[in-house]
Amino acid sequence: MQNLRDKLLKAGLVSEDQAKKSETSAPAPRRSPPAQTPRQEASAPRRDDRPPRRDDRPPRRDDRPPRRDDRPPRRDDRPPHREGGGGGRPQHGRPAATAAERPIPKLPPLPGSKEYQRIESKKQLELDRALRELVMGAQVPSEPGETAFYFMTRKGRLRRLELSQAQAKQLEDGALGVVERPEPAQIEHALVPAATAEQMFALSKKAVRFLNRKENPIGFMSDDDVKTQQAAEAAGTAPEIADEPEADEGAAAGTTESAAPTTEGGTPEGGGTEPQAQ
Repeated sequence: MQNLRDKLLKAGLVSEDQAKKSETSAPAPRRSPPAQTPRQEASAPRRDDRPPRRDDRPPRRDDRPPRRDDRPPRRDDRPPHREGGGGGRPQHGRPAATAAERPIPKLPPLPGSKEYQRIESKKQLELDRALRELVMGAQVPSEPGETAFYFMTRKGRLRRLELSQAQAKQLEDGALGVVERPEPAQIEHALVPAATAEQMFALSKKAVRFLNRKENPIGFMSDDDVKTQQAAEAAGTAPEIADEPEADEGAAAGTTESAAPTTEGGTPEGGGTEPQAQ
């Protein structure tokens, strides 16, 4: 079998001199590298045949002048955040006051002082106004009659009303009640429906003088109690009950003392105890 050189010479494609030159200048055959074991491959350094990356971009030059900020630096007055929510948030741009800087709460005035009396007098006036509005809005006119009805005032004095049998029966059944109507100079008494009496009792227990409730009747007196009180008042031995403060007897009253002594006078317009016929 002829090789490639003889075929080219025979075909006249190359001359004999050209064939000799090609033989002398032909490169040596490339030998494949010997096979490596897996251990040699793992320990051999990795060759990166990629050419190094060339960054032909010129360095950036910032010829701009530095920016001048004429604004004053911002001051952060907020206190550092503390775990547990102990730090307060500043209000109106002011830092929260520390425990030492907080104002001491104002103590209530001492009982007996002028400020205490002024506050209590104001509370009592507000209570009297609220009670009077309730009475004036629901007062039931008394019906004069031959039935005597007795009730006890807050001063411990017996009062008698001359009512009709119908109104006396309403008092016995608990449909009506006898309450106080505070006036600027004195305390009057009036008949009101039981619902109004309950509202007044929530504000001031002493304002309700009689209300025959099914449970816990208010101001009820038996015939013997009435006779005993009448005899004591006739002999001048009936004790007078002091008008003590009404403590925790209503939201409007609070713990109040009477602002000024009031007298119970005039013609009573209502009452409460057991009816007594005469």
